[in-house]
Amino acid sequence: MRALAAIAAGLLVAGCATAPGGGGAVAPGGAVPAATAATAPRPPEPSEGRRWLDRGIALFEQGKFAEAVRLLQESPEIAADGVEVRAQSLKYQAFGQCVTGRQAACRRSFDALLALDPSFALTPAEAGHPSWGREFERAKAAAGAGAVGRRASR
Repeated sequence: MRALAAIAAGLLVAGCATAPGGGGAVAPGGAVPAATAATAPRPPEPSEGRRWLDRGIALFEQGKFAEAVRLLQESPEIAADGVEVRAQSLKYQAFGQCVTGRQAACRRSFDALLALDPSFALTPAEAGHPSWGREFERAKAAAGAGAVGRRASR
């Protein structure tokens, strides 16, 4: 019985000598040594376009809709970025325009968004918003009708 207890104790001690996931030693107190943390890959820095987009979203969330729309429209960094950043920018431009009663501008922003990314969809909470939900659905329907018309004319 003592032999079995000694083996079990040995296994428990051995199990504590490795870091979670089975790799590397664990420092006293269970912390992973700094050398392991320093070698872990860091996420990439956000692009300049993403940083400008984040500023525009922050302005929108502060209720500064006109400033947000202006920043998002005029940022060359956003215009030069990828589809995801440009699509999010157009979405927030449309939101800001709809909230301030500029329905025609809001629709144009949604039209541009759907031209850039025809599969773009709002979240359920966004789609149900009284200021822009219906405008987005109209733009989506028009974009779908245009795609059907283009396919039929080939």
